Amino acid sequence: MPSRLRPWLAPAFLAAAVILLHLACGDRFGYFRDELYFVACGKRLAWGYVDQPPLIAAVARLAWWLSGDGGSVLVFRLPAMLAHAGTVLVAAALARQFGGGAPAMALASAAVGVSAVNLAQGHLLTMNVFEVLLWSGTALAALQAASGRPRRWLIAGALLGLALLTKYSASFLALALLVGLATTGSRRELSSRWFWAGVGVAALLAFPAVLWQWRAGLPFLELIRNGQLHKNAPLSAGQLLGGIVLEEGLLGFPMAVLGLGALLFRRNDGPSRVRFLGVALGLVAAALVALGGKPYYFAPLFPPLFAAGARELERRLPASPSWQWAISALVLLLGAPAAPMAIPLRAPEVLVAWQERLGVAPPRLEHSHTAPISQHFADQFGWEERVAAVAVAWAGLPEAERARAIIFTTNYGRAAAIELLGGRLGLPQPVSGHNNYYLWGLPPGLRDVVLAVGGRAEDHARSFAEVVIVGRTPEIRFGIPEESNIPIYLLRRPTRPLAEAFQGAKMFQ
Repeated sequence: MPSRLRPWLAPAFLAAAVILLHLACGDRFGYFRDELYFVACGKRLAWGYVDQPPLIAAVARLAWWLSGDGGSVLVFRLPAMLAHAGTVLVAAALARQFGGGAPAMALASAAVGVSAVNLAQGHLLTMNVFEVLLWSGTALAALQAASGRPRRWLIAGALLGLALLTKYSASFLALALLVGLATTGSRRELSSRWFWAGVGVAALLAFPAVLWQWRAGLPFLELIRNGQLHKNAPLSAGQLLGGIVLEEGLLGFPMAVLGLGALLFRRNDGPSRVRFLGVALGLVAAALVALGGKPYYFAPLFPPLFAAGARELERRLPASPSWQWAISALVLLLGAPAAPMAIPLRAPEVLVAWQERLGVAPPRLEHSHTAPISQHFADQFGWEERVAAVAVAWAGLPEAERARAIIFTTNYGRAAAIELLGGRLGLPQPVSGHNNYYLWGLPPGLRDVVLAVGGRAEDHARSFAEVVIVGRTPEIRFGIPEESNIPIYLLRRPTRPLAEAFQGAKMFQ
């Protein structure tokens, strides 16, 4: 084997191990609420949505098709698994860019691979796993460009543009990189035509999504405000720090702190070529803290910090390979206890017992989440059973009423589950006032009968003279409590136009 490829053996092995681990347990539970919603968005491709840019919708639509219209959860999640493995390799490339050898590359890869938040995000097809990969790739290309390969600014711009099409929070990275370059020895890059060409590529890619938000009245800002006021559970500084440490690893977190210090303060190995990245990552972290971010919001910052910390440890440890490889093994061992809380290695009841043994509880990131397991697990249980309960209530309607009836739900999870899992049960396209379902509106034609899944009887009575409970969704053990035993109402004799009542159901959060 060529000597230049040997340092990549361990990262390649770890990337393959990550994929195999996800394949072993990736379909143990069911579809996650947001996965179903992203597929629903993908069926209506647009340049934007109330709650996200368009990239995840396009990927989800493709993955749904590849999975046989949802026939295989495992196939559907393959893009997420590959993205996680890709980040493992990018972390190794970052360590190499910082001047590290094979041990540093292996250590950075191990930290990314075993990180609980990366495992959890690689288990689900959401925008978060692609965000981490694209931020890491942007950082790598920017470092290469600032180290004498200016054309790499085009790659950095393209990756940053894709990151902006993945999550709007990539705008923090864009601004922070600009400040980092302007305030360090890398400010000469601002006079490079390749840098501004890269900026142009990023802006060109992101412009359609920004334009969509502007034309729609900036609904994302309304969603963020409502989330802060009504949805997200506030975290103390200690809870935030504890959550980040749990997600990034007992050894991974201090290694990342060491990496940030190395980026900001080391004076050898060309500080002007790396310090701008340390400034940028520090600024993003400070902004997230100031805005009350959740622990997983910080995940995209860590692969470059892991890589910088791995290089610093390699430099400080004895030259003996056994010492350096032992650190990589220790990272894997210390990260292993958190793995069952990130991916479904065991049954839920075993997971609950494991959490109690470790003395940890699932993070409560939203006011409504009170399940004994973490939300990204709990929201994978029971969607088919809930849809079946709705199908029973729908079948109980007289045929004449079904012709002029709609199914209304109070959140996008229920709506997407009915839309994607209910077709085979004869259910029509549902409507909802939640996020982009609100913009998709009501179906055409006369509609004066509503089968409403969720809500309160007194609220429905404001728009209908007849409000009757005709069913309930089942109790789902380990599922989200607010999704169990949900009343299913039959609403007749509207007291005001249905379009007017639907306007009042709008909920962006």
